[in-house]
Amino acid sequence: MTARELMTAYLDAARRDDWDTAFGYFAEDIVMRVPGRSRLAGDRHGKQAAVDYIQTMREHYREGRIELELVDMLEGDERVALLVVERFHRDGETVEIRRANVYRVENDAIVEITIFEADQYAVDDLTSEI
Repeated sequence: MTARELMTAYLDAARRDDWDTAFGYFAEDIVMRVPGRSRLAGDRHGKQAAVDYIQTMREHYREGRIELELVDMLEGDERVALLVVERFHRDGETVEIRRANVYRVENDAIVEITIFEADQYAVDDLTSEI
């Protein structure tokens, strides 16, 4: 499976809210790099740590909705960058976050995720209450 094929399958699963399938693409020793100053920021090592980060965000917005728009996908042999817009809907308000998530794929698994925020201040505000 190519890096693009794997990332397309991962993204399709995430968009249909099939997180068991999506998380199945994570390597056991995945490293996730989360920027910022919130308590969620920093490097997360291992599949469970990466899953916990995503689940924390999803759990916090369970009363609302998180919408994911793929703007573009850039690919190399082992890295895929997803340029995305995420919209967090809650209590009648929407916060729009633009980011680039860079994934490194090895042996048909995601082994590294690095997040680059377009507006780190907005993300820090969004995550400050979590």
